[in-house]
Amino acid sequence: MTRMKSGNGSSDSDELVVDLPKLQRNLGVPAEISSEWKPDSVETTHSNAILIQVNISLEAVSDKVTANGTAILHWTAQCRRCLEATSGRTSIDINEIFEKGAFEGETFELPLGEKLDLRPMLAEQAMLNLPLAALCSETCTGPTDTEFFTTSTPSNIGENPGEFKDPRWAVLDQLKFSDD
Repeated sequence: MTRMKSGNGSSDSDELVVDLPKLQRNLGVPAEISSEWKPDSVETTHSNAILIQVNISLEAVSDKVTANGTAILHWTAQCRRCLEATSGRTSIDINEIFEKGAFEGETFELPLGEKLDLRPMLAEQAMLNLPLAALCSETCTGPTDTEFFTTSTPSNIGENPGEFKDPRWAVLDQLKFSDD
């Protein structure tokens, strides 16, 4: 069993780039990779991947390479209720195959060169596991009443609901439409 260990955890670390001929010379002998990667641009509209901790076993089997293990995705996001920043961790099971003539969405392409870069596979896994609508906590009640109007008829309105204007919509009062 070959063991590789991360030293610096930087985004350009070589621990996630594997010597493919060496792996293929030792068919059936797993190579263990433990590393951390700080991806630069793995993000959605509302969440970002900030760190991926990887423990993967790579094994050359015939003309394929299998990757099995786990990754811990550390992310930041905006809470969907209170809009405050929040963060969390998601555990990802890695069970992937690299092969020549890969099938889109099913396996990953085995490169023709001498290096197998695991970062594109990890970036895809991270994108699939970033939260779509994160919560800072299960008990989050959303914004306080003083930040946003939370009732349909605020108490500062008299008997005439037309008196009330939400200040966030005030810019729309400037719109003028012609009858043409």
